[in-house]
Amino acid sequence: MSQKQSVQKLYAKAAVLGMVEPGSHEDAFHQLVYGLTGKESVKALTEQEAERVKKELARRLRTQKPRHSTKQQDVPGMMTYKQRSYAWRLIYDLAALSPSKASEGERMAGAVQKILGITAAPADPLRWVTFEDGKKLIEHLKRYVRAAQKKAVKRDESG
Repeated sequence: MSQKQSVQKLYAKAAVLGMVEPGSHEDAFHQLVYGLTGKESVKALTEQEAERVKKELARRLRTQKPRHSTKQQDVPGMMTYKQRSYAWRLIYDLAALSPSKASEGERMAGAVQKILGITAAPADPLRWVTFEDGKKLIEHLKRYVRAAQKKAVKRDESG
C-alpha cells in the first residue's frame, strides 16, 4: 500500500470516530498522532508509526459507544423512534401478562410476520417496517395486550 493510501485510511478511520476537523491540524486526530509519534504531520509518519496509529484507531473503534444514545435516527418513511419504543413497550407488557419461552425479540418478529407478513429477524424485527405498517402493528399489539389483560383477570377471578 502506498504512503498516500495509508494516510487516507488513517484519516478515514479517524473520521468515523469524529476526530477529524477539516482544515485543522489541531484536531483530535492530529493530537493523537502527535501523542503517539511526536510528529505533527500524518504524511511524515514512518510505516511503524502509521501502524501504531492504525492500531490505536482500531482499538478506539472497537470500544467506542455509538454516537447516538439509545435513540436511533428516524429514517424517512419507516417507523419513527416513538413508534418503535411504543411497540416494544407493548411487547414487554404482553410478555409480563402472558409469559412464554420465546424472547421478546422472537415475539416481536412473530407479530411482525403474522400482522404485516414481513419476515423479520429477532435481533432487529422492526427494521423493514414502514410508518404506516407501524401504526397497524401498534394497533394489533394493543389488542393483544387488552386480550391478555382480560385473560389474566379471568384467571385471577377463577383462581
